[in-house]
Amino acid sequence: MQQTMLLYQMLRPEEVEMLVCGNPTLVMGELKKVTVYDGYSAQDNTVRYFWDVVLHMPLETQKKLLLFATGSDRVPIGGMGEMTFKISRINDPALLPMSHTCFNQLVLPPYKSRKLLKQKIMTAIQNAEGFGLE
Repeated sequence: MQQTMLLYQMLRPEEVEMLVCGNPTLVMGELKKVTVYDGYSAQDNTVRYFWDVVLHMPLETQKKLLLFATGSDRVPIGGMGEMTFKISRINDPALLPMSHTCFNQLVLPPYKSRKLLKQKIMTAIQNAEGFGLE
């Protein structure tokens, strides 16, 4: 009990929130730096389209994408550099992007254009809320 009281005296409420929930500040360029690719390289057109679309999204849409891909719309305490993020290829461009949130993995088909990639990403993140338990 004394340790809990000491913790409350040492930290402001927003600091406790950050420790529990993660950092709300989002810099997607940092995520790009730690991304690894499976079936793609950083120079592939689909990957270049992806980052061009993501880096130009409004903050709220970036948060939705992060939630879709990782299960959280917040950054770990140590920043994006503390994360692992993988973009994997699936060879069916008719599919929407998929994610494996336990592994911070985005499964991305090879789309032929930036416009198509943006459309598919937006459809995926706008229609993928949890496990239907809401």
